[in-house]
Amino acid sequence: MSRISSELKKYMTPGTPACAALYAFIGVVLAVLLLTIGVWKTLFILAFGAVGALIGGIGNKQEAVRSVVNRRFPARDLPLKNPPEVEKSSDTDTQE
Repeated sequence: MSRISSELKKYMTPGTPACAALYAFIGVVLAVLLLTIGVWKTLFILAFGAVGALIGGIGNKQEAVRSVVNRRFPARDLPLKNPPEVEKSSDTDTQE
């Protein structure tokens, strides 16, 4: 397992030849996609890939979904958080 981890670290370390080769490969794949299927279809594929990476990177998916839902739709019995009050400057302080 540590061998795989060290290999991945080598490919992800900026400035190394392995990292340069990885990004060159990604660039070639992106160029081929753009030339063969077009811009919008390529962006569609990249967007779904980004969403997949985001979902795959979340460790506790149930807690993450619960947190998003609770922020968007707070419980009715809980009071809403009040925004912090802004200090009001009084005109009497400036007049003497």
